[in-house]
Amino acid sequence: MVTGGLLEKLLKAGDFAGISPGWREGEAVATGFAPLDQLLPAGGVRRGSLVEWLAGAEASGAAALAAAVACRLAGHAERAAEAAATIIVVDRTGRFHPPAMLSWLERAGAGGRLAPRLVVARPAHEADELWAIDQALRCRGVAAVLAWPRSIHSTAMRRWQLAARASLAVGLFVRPLAARREPSWAEARVAVTARPGGSLAVRRLRLALAGGPWSGEAHLQERSVELGLDLARGCEAMLPPGAAAPSVHEQERIACRAS
Repeated sequence: MVTGGLLEKLLKAGDFAGISPGWREGEAVATGFAPLDQLLPAGGVRRGSLVEWLAGAEASGAAALAAAVACRLAGHAERAAEAAATIIVVDRTGRFHPPAMLSWLERAGAGGRLAPRLVVARPAHEADELWAIDQALRCRGVAAVLAWPRSIHSTAMRRWQLAARASLAVGLFVRPLAARREPSWAEARVAVTARPGGSLAVRRLRLALAGGPWSGEAHLQERSVELGLDLARGCEAMLPPGAAAPSVHEQERIACRAS
């Protein structure tokens, strides 16, 4: 774990910038979850992009899924044997629990690959949080930046988008479902809702497209899938067929009533 000041020293020292991960511009990386890849228009998460994970409620599973995707992005890199990709978590609220990510990190380092490096920054103020996200996204060798920004000005997100495009890092932002009404520079917005039928080790989630470059295409707006997260093994869990889930708009009404 690092504080905002230590992160600044690491970034200025070029601790991540010297890594040559061999990523390709526009490359779409499979997330490790077949249903999610089928849902995303690119067939995966594109290098150098931003993704918003919109949580339908507390404990929706959005953060766990975003963390799993971050590990997949870091582990997928075609890189020199001595260069481990880095995941930076910017956690101002203190909600991130690093041990919960161990199974995904181990899976990303399987097969003789180096496990990704995990750096956790805990800025004390919103301005420090926005700065840390911006600077982390500018570093080559950073595979993904995971954060929970409460509010994002469109100008700040535009800077993040340009930074990610230049470095090929991916910004993964967990936000409330109501944020879908706000303008965004994210390439993908995915609404995440917990579904019944899971267990302590397996989370069952419903995912639905909730905006993005394709938002004008009505046939995509209500597409949804279900997937399982095996938290113990760090992989996708096979799920039995379940009942139909509510649409994105119904989720939003439920979330508004709950708040």
